[in-house]
Amino acid sequence: MKPELRIVTGSPAGTILVFSQSHITIGRHPESDIAFDPHNDIEVSVRHATILKHGDHWIVRDLGSRNGTFVNGHKITADAKLADTDQIRLGPGGPLIECRLVADHVPDTGKSLAGSAGKIRRAPLTNPAPTPPSKKSTTQRVRVAVARQTRRLQRITVGLFVVLAGVTVGLLFMNRQQRLMQEQEMAGLQAQIDSVLQAARETVAALQEEMSELASTVENSRREIRSLQLNLTKAREAGNEERIQVLSLELDNALSALAEQQYAASIDFAGIARSNQSAVAMMFVDFGDGRIETSTAFAVRSDGTMLTTRHSVVGPRGNLRARQIGVRFADSKQTFRARVTAVAEGEDADLAIIKVELQGNVPAIQGLNQRPDTVAVGAPVAVIGYPGGTDSPQLVRADGTYATPTLTAGTVSKNLPALIQINGYGTQGTSGSPIFDANGQVIAIINSGEVGSGGRIVYAVPASLAVELLASINR
Repeated sequence: MKPELRIVTGSPAGTILVFSQSHITIGRHPESDIAFDPHNDIEVSVRHATILKHGDHWIVRDLGSRNGTFVNGHKITADAKLADTDQIRLGPGGPLIECRLVADHVPDTGKSLAGSAGKIRRAPLTNPAPTPPSKKSTTQRVRVAVARQTRRLQRITVGLFVVLAGVTVGLLFMNRQQRLMQEQEMAGLQAQIDSVLQAARETVAALQEEMSELASTVENSRREIRSLQLNLTKAREAGNEERIQVLSLELDNALSALAEQQYAASIDFAGIARSNQSAVAMMFVDFGDGRIETSTAFAVRSDGTMLTTRHSVVGPRGNLRARQIGVRFADSKQTFRARVTAVAEGEDADLAIIKVELQGNVPAIQGLNQRPDTVAVGAPVAVIGYPGGTDSPQLVRADGTYATPTLTAGTVSKNLPALIQINGYGTQGTSGSPIFDANGQVIAIINSGEVGSGGRIVYAVPASLAVELLASINR
């Protein structure tokens, strides 16, 4: 007999899964066999429970979850044998799973929560590559050209609403001379708006190649301002005071948003790259089964102590062991051996520490921001890593292939104690990449991405958890 698991409640309710494998994992981790929604199913831990085959029967085991595992309403403290129609609940008020035992010939449905229930799943950003780096690519150097906006632009945007409100109020009660003065003021306001929009166009042009996500946001704001400006003119001509007030407020908000976006574009990405890029390395992990996976690691100390993700060195389920680890620092052709020195045990800390085996010092990052909560939602960030792994363009010279990192820009879209969400770019090979704030310090380490977002939404472990792991190896 084998288990048929029916999801009764929770985000993927209605899903029926049949497994032949003897080990079935349950949790919010994207690689779980039964993966629940990381945002909606909050009572479920990242690695909550597992269902195991034990002799000729099946058992359920809690994996130290935060809210516990219940079988038929009773919280289990040890392995619990499962019978047909038993009900498993993840947390006292969490999702409910009904276990049915079916014949072995019943076909498996596989790991298909995302497809059958339509729920979004996260996937680790390591990159499977059949071989170590090869000379097959051309140079890709990130060119960051960002127009730095002046304080004058901010003063203009703050005062636009005051000027516009003063022009529009009382329009119908002005005499001819006042009307002429009003038109002159409107012309001045138009010139100011044109100046702001011109600066936006220049920002878009500067960001077009390297920071398309941020450039798109600025371009959308520019179009919104144009539309609001046109509608405001129509409302003024029609004498619609209520509409004028609403549009004036919307225009003020749009101009303020544009100023913030242009500030985000003005972050010194080139300076961040100069100060930190040399510490970021492409990592190669040989698990001894004929495949080599690539991801990213970065040095936090000059003695070769580096941070990366846990799943990059022990696999998504934690059941693999790296036979060999190699790192190749940015703009270098030499690969150094490394070894795992620590692996985080917390369910939310997808982190590991490796140590490079070499004589002498290595470049290290500027530092770790131990207070990621000080980084506001909407703040600009920079990511340095190796999306695509060895499939991405690398610098090839006569003497070898040089690891060439990619710098991408983004913004913080969610900041939680155990997770930071970035709107930027991440794909296979990005796991372990450091995320830098405007001061050039690491606020988080990328460990996964949202499937279906095209790599535009990535998740990261806050640097505060990395600080705790680093402290543990010093004790």
